[in-house]
Amino acid sequence: MTNGPFNPKRGLSLAELLVASAVMGIICLSFGTLAMSVQMANEYSQEKNLVGQHARVILQRVERTMQGAHASESFPGILPITYYYASYDFPQAIAVWDPDGSPLGNYPQVNELAIFAADPENPNRFVEIRNASDTSSAPGLTDEAGWRTLVANLIDSSDSEVVEISDLIRAGKAGSNYYSTLRFQTRVVPSDADIAAARSGSVDWEDLNWATSIYSSKAGIRQVWCHFEWQLVPSSNMDEHSRLQEQAVPFFGSSAIYYQVTK
Repeated sequence: MTNGPFNPKRGLSLAELLVASAVMGIICLSFGTLAMSVQMANEYSQEKNLVGQHARVILQRVERTMQGAHASESFPGILPITYYYASYDFPQAIAVWDPDGSPLGNYPQVNELAIFAADPENPNRFVEIRNASDTSSAPGLTDEAGWRTLVANLIDSSDSEVVEISDLIRAGKAGSNYYSTLRFQTRVVPSDADIAAARSGSVDWEDLNWATSIYSSKAGIRQVWCHFEWQLVPSSNMDEHSRLQEQAVPFFGSSAIYYQVTK
């Protein structure tokens, strides 16, 4: 009797199985780490794109309105509205004299104003407020409490048009309340004191600090400049803003208007 050819099928040893398992584990771990890195990079990119989009809308909307503002010696066209806590000040709102057509007088009515503000109740919200039906005169330039009351009343009024521009403004806690990181600062050149001194003859009209160097012996071009800055975070939940401090992105903007004053 003749036997056929012998063809043994040898299996893997235990050591080989362990080595193969270890290699497969390393490969799976590498792919898992790679997938996690891709996911984190995608989330980071989406957050940055979202924050950048909100910043562009804020900048364009505020600058466009300010550049069309009307100004007079009674009202500089752009007026910061400041909130206070203890010794801290928070200029987180601004009123812009933006009439629809020619202004009705030398001082704005409420229906001629565009107010950009961090909502005092929810300071992560940046809103634009207008009220076309309110024909009352705006508060006086130095009536800070009146301006803060006006902002609160306009936000609560059913007649107001309140447009939310962003809800990603970073807010910080001072005491028991949150305040926005939004800041508005203005500079008027020449100042009221300088113009008053020139009109009284204490200084020469031509020696005033004319921002554009455009002046004559009887008139000059005055500049109202506004600088504003804010921080954005990728969350509208203010309770998370302290944790997201390192992820906050600062942004800056500015605008200026010019008008003539006479001696």
